[in-house]
Amino acid sequence: MNPPARLACRTCRGPVRNGFARCYQCDLAASQAGGLLADVVVPIGYALRGGQLAADLRLYKSGRSGAAAAATRLRSTLAAFLRDHGGCVWRAAGMAGRPAAAAVVPSGQGRPGAHPLLGIVESCVDVPLAALTAGPHGAARGRGVGVGWLRVRGPVTGADVLLVDDTWVSGGSAQSAAAALKLAGAARVAVVVLGRHLDPADPRSAGLLRAILPAAAPGGPCGIDGCPTPRAGSRPG
Repeated sequence: MNPPARLACRTCRGPVRNGFARCYQCDLAASQAGGLLADVVVPIGYALRGGQLAADLRLYKSGRSGAAAAATRLRSTLAAFLRDHGGCVWRAAGMAGRPAAAAVVPSGQGRPGAHPLLGIVESCVDVPLAALTAGPHGAARGRGVGVGWLRVRGPVTGADVLLVDDTWVSGGSAQSAAAALKLAGAARVAVVVLGRHLDPADPRSAGLLRAILPAAAPGGPCGIDGCPTPRAGSRPG
């Protein structure tokens, strides 16, 4: 996923106002948490409303018919991305090598039981998973970064960590999780997002959509400088 720099936020690759380097939400996060934020954020693809990726991201955790097939597609997407672009991500985050631990951004909705994303990530990595759970003050408020919202269970002190989220809308949950990991002692945190939400009906997305279609779905270059993967067109996700 490699959108033109002038049209996309340099943090989350969402739509950005003309002349701005980052979107409002990422600027807000920087003012709230600064150095506690993720060292790099890399969406695998754009989850366009009405597209296959967006549908899979809704379906895989629903428990409805087709959820298992959606989870399988998402697992294949993540595994292929880490295989082809993991090195790009680790380098962009300032890691000397592969991360020593992984974690999953928990649901902000108080979902009972294990999040389905845990199983997907576990099948794609061979490092220990650190658990992130909501702290005593409950869920994060609004769409900003909730420093102290989450607690970390598992050894991350001095470790580089891969943090996976399924969907990025404002980034508040993922950046809150990154902050929790760094407060627990993580050295660097790289966020990989299965789908960066993009609404075709939102006028702010128009310029970005024109530039990225038809290559909005996962595949092709990851957008990190030095990525060796050649650009390849694909149908929007």
